[in-house]
Amino acid sequence: MSPSAELFLKYNYLETKDMGLHFLTLVTAVLVFSLSFAEKVFDFKNAPKRKRTVVILGWCLYLISIILCGLGLTLNALAGGAAVYGNDYNYWAHLSYKFIILAGISFIFGLVFTIISAIISGNRNKLQIDNTVI
Repeated sequence: MSPSAELFLKYNYLETKDMGLHFLTLVTAVLVFSLSFAEKVFDFKNAPKRKRTVVILGWCLYLISIILCGLGLTLNALAGGAAVYGNDYNYWAHLSYKFIILAGISFIFGLVFTIISAIISGNRNKLQIDNTVI
């Protein structure tokens, strides 16, 4: 195994894998939170089509982010395997990084759409917890 492949496996592969797994956890948590509170925060069922469209776009972007990050992690694993067996791992590693960066961009746009939907809903839909208006 070449010294560069050893360095890749020791640092880049492991760090990318850990970062990707943490990012997947974050995006999934944000998506679940958004889905769980859509009725209370956005009044999804009674909201006009424009509001629902903005919220759904945010959710779709979160899903795209999850898919792209999963693909990036898969490509990172392929790069690790290529490095172990002495093949060219750079192609898979760079492709992995591109997918993970696209996942991050998709996540950011999902957050933007979620914020826009909250702004559109305004203060008319107040969140109630235990009969206390927040």
